[in-house]
Amino acid sequence: MRIGWLHALVACGLLTAFPALAENTPPHANTNQENPGLLNADDVTFDESTGIVTASGNVELLRDGRTLYADTVTYNQNTKVVVASGNIRIFENTGDVTFSDYIEITDDMRNAFINNVRALLTDNSRLIGNEAERTNGRYMRVSRGVYTPCDLCKSNPSQPPVWQLKGKKIVHDNEDKDIRYSDAVMEMFGVPVFYLPYFSHPDPTVKRRSGFLMPLMGNGSNTGSFFRSSYYVDIDPDRDMTVETGLYSQQGLLLGAEWRQRFDNGQILASGSFIPHQIIDPELERRPNAQPIDRPDFVRGHFYALGSFDINDHWRSGFDLAHVSDVAYLRQFYSFRENVLTSRAWHEGFYGRDYAAVTAYRFQDMRVGNPEVAPFVFPLAEYSAFGEPGETWGGRWSFSAGLLGIKRDRSNATDSTRISMEPGWRRDFVSDTGLITTVTTSARTDVYNFQTYQRPDKPPGQLSDGNITRFMPQAQIMFRYPLARHGETMDQVLEPIFAFSVATRERNDFAIPNEDARDIEFDDTNLFMTNRYSGFDRQEGGQRLSYGLRASLFGRTTGSARLFLGQSHRISQDHPYGPGTGLESQRSDYVGRLELMPLSWVYLDYGFRYDRETLESRRHNVTASFGVPALSFGVGYHFMDTTTDPNYIVRNVQEYANIGVNSRVAQHWSLSVSHSQSINPSPGPRATTLGLTYVDECLVFQTSAMYDHTTPPGAVPGHTVYFRLIFRNIGEIKSPSLTPSIFTGTGTNH
Repeated sequence: MRIGWLHALVACGLLTAFPALAENTPPHANTNQENPGLLNADDVTFDESTGIVTASGNVELLRDGRTLYADTVTYNQNTKVVVASGNIRIFENTGDVTFSDYIEITDDMRNAFINNVRALLTDNSRLIGNEAERTNGRYMRVSRGVYTPCDLCKSNPSQPPVWQLKGKKIVHDNEDKDIRYSDAVMEMFGVPVFYLPYFSHPDPTVKRRSGFLMPLMGNGSNTGSFFRSSYYVDIDPDRDMTVETGLYSQQGLLLGAEWRQRFDNGQILASGSFIPHQIIDPELERRPNAQPIDRPDFVRGHFYALGSFDINDHWRSGFDLAHVSDVAYLRQFYSFRENVLTSRAWHEGFYGRDYAAVTAYRFQDMRVGNPEVAPFVFPLAEYSAFGEPGETWGGRWSFSAGLLGIKRDRSNATDSTRISMEPGWRRDFVSDTGLITTVTTSARTDVYNFQTYQRPDKPPGQLSDGNITRFMPQAQIMFRYPLARHGETMDQVLEPIFAFSVATRERNDFAIPNEDARDIEFDDTNLFMTNRYSGFDRQEGGQRLSYGLRASLFGRTTGSARLFLGQSHRISQDHPYGPGTGLESQRSDYVGRLELMPLSWVYLDYGFRYDRETLESRRHNVTASFGVPALSFGVGYHFMDTTTDPNYIVRNVQEYANIGVNSRVAQHWSLSVSHSQSINPSPGPRATTLGLTYVDECLVFQTSAMYDHTTPPGAVPGHTVYFRLIFRNIGEIKSPSLTPSIFTGTGTNH
């Protein structure tokens, strides 16, 4: 809250400047030429018998960038008091404006009296009081003051604002930079909501200061009732921290802290928390009536740290470190729902089109029942470079190289090292008829070293060590022929696409550990890629044809439609892809995408893959949204057939859907409802969320209630209610959550 109007009364220099404000001031008046000002008035008189100088009629007094307007201003040489009355307005150089009917200031500028003070601050907030008194040049006391940053109703200005803070006495201490309220009442929509016998906060000149932050209170199914309090510590201009304590009826005492520091070339942030004893024993995993168990030997908690530093104009380094004691901790106390925590340390450089980086990774897998051992990755060294367009045989050269090391902390787990190098070249040809031909070539070399590798084609327990070198040259020629037709109401584009890819046959699929190419999602986005695996440990060799057709319609005023349909055909007889991928046969499944937007408020995106023989659906994703701000709907449906056994009895199908509804029920109010539902293989609800939001120029209120039907070990299904209440300029109250600052460094709570 800003109260610069308090200083304006003194800084305008009414006492010292007024007697020497105009050349026509009577010679009997005292003058002070050290800090002259300007005076404009319809009439200026001086009474020698009383020693009073009077300016009247449209009085304008300017001093030190501040201007006072009044009907009448007088200066008494005997009492050294300046009095202004009638339609008083004081404009500060900060932009604040103060209104009053009557003001008195003593000549030492340390004491002042203001009647019916009304202040309009630069951020459009308002401070109103019956009277204000300045004493000793330090304190300004406003009697029965009211503060609000909310706009008044234009049709009914007498209507109470959204919220206002009333105080029997408001004191501003301009030395301690504090604003203190006595007997304060917070009103919302004209209704008192809570009483504060004492309340204080720093004035606007203070950017930060040590002190208690707003406490947090609430209830959760897995934590019970809780109370959390934080204390902010201002250490230096470049360092601060927050200390947190929380008391949970079902979990005990939580202690936490967050440290933030900035440097000339970077920043660091570190946070952590822990609960000494009470946990839900993981052995109780899904038991609905699981109760807290005291485990003195087990401390629950989390730690996170991040940092980034600019070494010079080309190089920078950083780190992200994350660890949690158990899979339920962050979900219970910070609403963090990711499945994997990733820690990394990195160093990277940029030189024109060249890029180089060295990174180390550590993963903490929090998925229930996952048998895989999370690897430690070091080093992951990468280098890539691109030439100037057109400088090499009319095209552009490229080069990439890498070094990857993977280590697992378990016996009989695979460790591996990969060294890679891949030069390439690409050129586009455009004929006079519009045919676009793209030629791409590359030659990838990988050298592998691995230990304790369980080959898929060997009996369990038969582990192997070894070294393998793989050389994989690839080339592709692609033809695109876009045909356009312009009509009166719409434009049409028809683009056939044809690509021929050739590479040496891959013969070491089982001999090389597969670390980064396990997921294969064949769809329209990778149909024309030279390698359709998700990583580099598997390469697609042989020869194939890929073809597709893209059709588009664009309305001149509104509306558009896009359709793509494609397929690939393997010429070589090898079958590198497994069953269920859509690429296991000579001819692939059909893939495509349909996008429709007939109106600006209707959108449909349908991605699909259909069986090449039966045309049965193997995968489709539907996303649709329609509506206006007053009422809008969103629907998502996801279907995936991952059946790999050709002699299946029941297909392996994963199917789920979600729906959301948003409505702006009033000018400032909006309501949202969302629900996700599993259809196959385990039908049932997954999560339901209800949200209510109010937003205006001075208040933000958000509440969200969620019922989670899926929980990790150490938790039980249940409800969680979050809320957020932001009073502009004076603070924020919200439920505890894992803020962006904790795990991404994008902001803080303070």
